Amino acid sequence: MAKPYRDGKGWAFRLRMRGKDVYRAGFKSEAQARRAMEVVRHELEHGPGQSGMGPQRTPLGVAFMDYARERLPFLKGARQDAQRINQYLRALSLPVIELTPVDSVKAGERIYWEVTFAEEPNRVIPASLNEHRGRQQTSSSDSDKARKRLATMMVSDVTTHHIQQLINALVAEGKKSATVHLERSELRRLFAHAANCWRWRFWGGNPAGKGLHMPSVDPGRDRVVSNEEWERLSVELAKYPNPYVAPLACLMLETAMRSCEPLVHLRWGHIQWQQRQLELPDAKAGRRLVPLGPGALHILKQLKDHAANPPQLADRVFPTTYEAVKKGWSVARAAAGVEDVGLHDLRHTSATRFALEFKGNLPVLMVITGHKTAQMAMRYVNIKATEVATMMHGEELSVEHCAAGYKRGVTAAFDAALERRAKEALEKQAKKRRVPVAEDVAPDSLFDARKRVAAVPSAVTARSNVVRVDFGRRAA
Repeated sequence: MAKPYRDGKGWAFRLRMRGKDVYRAGFKSEAQARRAMEVVRHELEHGPGQSGMGPQRTPLGVAFMDYARERLPFLKGARQDAQRINQYLRALSLPVIELTPVDSVKAGERIYWEVTFAEEPNRVIPASLNEHRGRQQTSSSDSDKARKRLATMMVSDVTTHHIQQLINALVAEGKKSATVHLERSELRRLFAHAANCWRWRFWGGNPAGKGLHMPSVDPGRDRVVSNEEWERLSVELAKYPNPYVAPLACLMLETAMRSCEPLVHLRWGHIQWQQRQLELPDAKAGRRLVPLGPGALHILKQLKDHAANPPQLADRVFPTTYEAVKKGWSVARAAAGVEDVGLHDLRHTSATRFALEFKGNLPVLMVITGHKTAQMAMRYVNIKATEVATMMHGEELSVEHCAAGYKRGVTAAFDAALERRAKEALEKQAKKRRVPVAEDVAPDSLFDARKRVAAVPSAVTARSNVVRVDFGRRAA
């Protein structure tokens, strides 16, 4: 009968049952090794069978292939997972993951990707990038070695110590803490899937779970656009040729939505006008309802009423691309002199504004932002210490320096852009019919512009007091 034995400074055991060889080492005492051996013996005799070759005969890189094939089709953000997993596959010269978008439902579960594996072609690197590539390889050489070692190890042999070596190498190379935590999470999910679905056993628990020394999580961005900065941005956004940049930015401020939610997922049929909310069936965290305040409803109604053609329920509310919107935001930001502000900072700004307006009512704030946990919602509330001090002294906050939208409207950019485009449409119609437009007085509003154009055909105004505007996409 097999017994534990001394192995270096610790204890180990070997078993051979049902054609399987099991070796475990690293136990602190003979008793601990004996208990583990009995658990293994019992599972081999009575427990459920393990999938595949088992952890003793499967390299970690190969296990990642099986994990990717089984899990990535159901993950909306699988592209980032595939990029991290491919680093382990390359270490074994295995085919890398290729993802093809699909949209189907099987057995009640949404499928986002078709996962295939393909040999990675040799990429030709331009001579001008050789130096840059060389610096990249040098800066990540230690983590690449640690990752390759993990990929070639049998899954059963991987311990917390081996994963800690990879973590330490990433930290030493100056990788951001978020990057380090994502790497660890990928490994943790692999071992959890192997334990739960493949019935693989890891003595001591998930080696990528507890026990690792991880860097502190970055506090995250806390940039908030002030009312004063938004006023300057509004002017430049209204000037930008792409007609969707200004209304999208305004809607994000009014709803705290992520840019992808209105830009990619939102359709006219999702807007519930009576309930004053919109339903996103496929947001980042799944289906969610977004409450619409007066400003948000104003933007959506104006977009609908002034569209060149009545929108259909399946039409996108913002038929443009993220790259085009990002370019417009960058141009407006530079022209307004507002530095270091990204589109996603509008979500921080909106969450901070509503936290002030609703006196820190966390349940209300979580409904607005769509977060599932209070911890994540609070990461987007960036109230300054000076603002808190002002409130502690019973003084009124400086509205000019508060988050954009606090006690001020944010739709001026969209209204100005709409007014200008309506005026352009009227002038174009007048020019076609050779009707002069008065130039001595500049129109102050959309309706003034219409009054100054004579004999405009009824086709231009599909309903009273509304001028249809061509929202066709222009150059970014």
